[in-house]
Amino acid sequence: MSAQGWYPGHMVATQKTIRELAPYLSAFIEVVDARAPELTRHRPLAKWVGHTPIILVLNKSDTAEADCTKRWLARYQAEGIAAAAVSAQSGHSYRELGRVVAATLRPPYRLSVVGLPNLGKSTVLNRMVGKNRVRTGAKPGLTRGPQWIRLEGGWEWLDLPGVVTPSKSRDWRLKLLGVVPVDPNDAEEIAAEVWRLYHPNAGDGDWLQWGRQRGYLSAGGQVDSHRTADALIAGFRSARLGRVSLEEPS
Repeated sequence: MSAQGWYPGHMVATQKTIRELAPYLSAFIEVVDARAPELTRHRPLAKWVGHTPIILVLNKSDTAEADCTKRWLARYQAEGIAAAAVSAQSGHSYRELGRVVAATLRPPYRLSVVGLPNLGKSTVLNRMVGKNRVRTGAKPGLTRGPQWIRLEGGWEWLDLPGVVTPSKSRDWRLKLLGVVPVDPNDAEEIAAEVWRLYHPNAGDGDWLQWGRQRGYLSAGGQVDSHRTADALIAGFRSARLGRVSLEEPS
């Protein structure tokens, strides 16, 4: 299936916009998930941007294993890739991103925030511009059209819609991270995978006992598997179950 046939119209427009604007931008800020930075990179982006630099932002670093994230940053540094780890809860991490931008580029800065859906692109942009000027939300693809934000000092930011790689769209980890919507029929399988992340030696049905212990019961005292699955997925995404990374920098 061609990209034209698979992508929603706004994603096709994003590809076209990136190709056209790349020569005029200082860099692209690609937002990825710190728990799976390689999985959540958009590989075609490197071809679209030509010689325009890409700065990686490992977002949601407060949900990933801290040591693993440090090793990812060391790997990218060794590969000559500018990268920073940020968290919506930490203003210091965004100052670090500003430092990376300043160390990588020369002013004036004309930057574009790109990445897969629902990884926090608009949140990153809002924190960097200092005001909540861009819509944010948990629904993948909320941003629909290019949005320019011009600041004093020669800074210009361009927010673009999310882009999706069709070849990765069936990976359960993308569903778990919220990049791809979770089909109700897949939720229980994904919940079992989540349980194994925290309990590698667990049996197949042990995650259901977790739901029983928390009172997720249906009529007749049976475990409500759908409610339990939703709670496990939500617990992973928020790190209430604990910080865990899905990829190692091997």
